[in-house]
Amino acid sequence: MKKLMEISLGVVTSVGGFLEVGSMATAAQAGAMFGFQLIWAVVLGTVCIIFLVEMSGRFAAVSHHTISDGIRERFGFNVFLWPLLAALLVNFLVLSAEIGGVAIALELATGIGFRWWALPVALLAWLLLWKGTFGVIEKGVSFLGLVTLCFVVGAVMLRPDWTAVARGAVPSLPVHDAANYWFMAVS
Repeated sequence: MKKLMEISLGVVTSVGGFLEVGSMATAAQAGAMFGFQLIWAVVLGTVCIIFLVEMSGRFAAVSHHTISDGIRERFGFNVFLWPLLAALLVNFLVLSAEIGGVAIALELATGIGFRWWALPVALLAWLLLWKGTFGVIEKGVSFLGLVTLCFVVGAVMLRPDWTAVARGAVPSLPVHDAANYWFMAVS
């Protein structure tokens, strides 16, 4: 039973780690513009993330190294440097977006402008990362993964047209605004 709970915690943690403010904003914008027509992109993205996590985990279990360690050992530091710099840049941008997303959520909850929340949110994130143990961070992210179940419950409670949802799960060409359609699909 304990092993099942650890696996469940890992699954919920991975959900909390991949669903972030950029994904939610893009999905909301895509839904507003195209309805259910881009559900196939969400399904495809989810399958790709499942494969990525599974392959990364298998690589780490067999080699006892992370993907970054494997690149550095196999190709040398000079080749490893470019993906490292790209990952640092992307992580910085995602962190900035997350701080902004939390600040906007706090503005919606309190009525106090998001600009006033940005610094306290950033300091709280820094404090959690600096002083928090791995268990605290893991359980915090898994809690956020549980919060994402609210999206599933909300979607069911809205009682969408399930045939339109099923049609959206099949890739189709855009009815209008092809450039935005493909931009949203890639996003």
